[in-house]
Amino acid sequence: MSQEQPTAGPSGGQPPTGSTPPPSGWAPAPLSGPGRPSVDETPTPPPAQGQALGGPALPSVTIEEFAPPRSRLPLLVALVAVVVAGLIWAGTTLVAPRSDPAASASPSAQPSATSSGSGLPFVTPDERRTGRWEILRQQWTDSGLEVEIRVMADNGPISYSFMAFGNDDVQATASQPGSQSPQFSGMPIESGNQETGWLFFPLQRGASTIILLTAAGRQMSALPVSG
Repeated sequence: MSQEQPTAGPSGGQPPTGSTPPPSGWAPAPLSGPGRPSVDETPTPPPAQGQALGGPALPSVTIEEFAPPRSRLPLLVALVAVVVAGLIWAGTTLVAPRSDPAASASPSAQPSATSSGSGLPFVTPDERRTGRWEILRQQWTDSGLEVEIRVMADNGPISYSFMAFGNDDVQATASQPGSQSPQFSGMPIESGNQETGWLFFPLQRGASTIILLTAAGRQMSALPVSG
């Protein structure tokens, strides 16, 4: 009976089972440099300025692209100014039709204090009555001031009373009947009528002011008196 012989290893001078020897005449390619394989050494051009490495070039951007849109307000203002100027020109150049003075005149809704005649015009506090008044004469005495006053009712009836004060004195003084004639009756004055009378005021001599009031004491006007 025969025995199997062990297979010789690599040290036995025979190649291992399964390996194929190179063909006859084969030799490796020579190296282009010491210890380096042969490669294409054509230089690669550098990337263009501003181009990111490894990606396509981005489009250029300017700061004007981020500016807000221009406002149209100045244009609108100029247009409105032109329209207004045209309207003003048309209003001043067009001739308005003449109006009849007699037709346009209308009575005043409220009485006016600018009546013709002498004296200072006045209006009652309720603006319903008008009149005029004036100082005709004045006399200073040792005891005070005497004055002659005229009150005229343009649109009556008008009730009246009087007070006076020195310009250097804040205390007003009520009138008293004067020592001369005529005297005021104290009755309301009807439209178109007038009253004249003398009054006395116990004042120290000096620049003073006489006040015309209603019978209820509401002021209507004032006149100065020299000292």
